[in-house]
Amino acid sequence: MTILYELCERIAVFRNNLGITQAELGKKLGVTRSAVNSWEMGLSIPQLKHVIEMARIFNTTLDGMVSKSEQVIVNITELSPKEQQAVFNMVECLKESHAKNKR
Repeated sequence: MTILYELCERIAVFRNNLGITQAELGKKLGVTRSAVNSWEMGLSIPQLKHVIEMARIFNTTLDGMVSKSEQVIVNITELSPKEQQAVFNMVECLKESHAKNKR
């Protein structure tokens, strides 16, 4: 699949997962509902600034906008350094556990 097809598909999937309409997403981006519909149908391509803003709205990365192997962004800046380290340790532990289960 091409990156364009993946992007079109991902916009619709993320939007539906968030439970918002094309009109609501368009309003957040400052574009029309028909622009969002056109992107989702692959009839036009969103400007980079809109893809960047959608990644923020959908809590993903730019890579996540075009790839099903998405990364999730979690903002932990308000946590103390000790709490942040605990989050990092937990994620690493889960990754190791997942890797062991794949073997």
